[in-house]
Amino acid sequence: MSGGSRRNARSRVKTSPADLDADETLRNRGAIHGTRKGRSRDHGPIRLMDVSLKTLLGLGFGFLALLFVAFLVYNYHGGSKEDDAVKKLMRTVTPLPAPKMMDLPQFQGEHKESLYWGTYRPHLYLGIRARTPRSIIAGLMWIGIKNGQYFLRHVCQDSDELSTYGWTDHNGRDYGRQVLVDHGMSITTSFLKEKEKGSGYGGDWAVRLDVQNENC
Repeated sequence: MSGGSRRNARSRVKTSPADLDADETLRNRGAIHGTRKGRSRDHGPIRLMDVSLKTLLGLGFGFLALLFVAFLVYNYHGGSKEDDAVKKLMRTVTPLPAPKMMDLPQFQGEHKESLYWGTYRPHLYLGIRARTPRSIIAGLMWIGIKNGQYFLRHVCQDSDELSTYGWTDHNGRDYGRQVLVDHGMSITTSFLKEKEKGSGYGGDWAVRLDVQNENC
């Protein structure tokens, strides 16, 4: 009996008004502190403007769509002007309705035949061919010495370090002469073409080589 009466007595003890005020003050401080923490975490630009992320994305896509439409409209109008300019240019460069120069009578016959063979092969020290797609080709090839090593010469390139090369005389038709100097070796090439009775189409041609070695 005594134990139960003690418990009832303890439970009947009333809290003083000062204690209630203290508890309420503590609860208010905790709530204020929690609110400050929450606000400190939401200081981003989106929260400050109170705008949702979906709204910003929608505005961004709408702006890009407007730019794209404006770009298409501008190009459409600008393209029409460019098309007109291109059409005018095409009319300007329209080929003349006339035969080609090579097909004219003055470029046929003996004139055309005289240019059939020649030194027409490019990028070679000496290269001869005919003015036809499938022609027999001829050229010059030799072995040069540089720093005690042997090198093959055929294609004209700066790495060969020839002190002199190129045509000194050429009339573009039936005669040419050039001098090649390759590290002490001098090569003189002469091209000659002529047409005599019994010659084939384009005439006959010959190449003469004169080689001198300064080291010997």
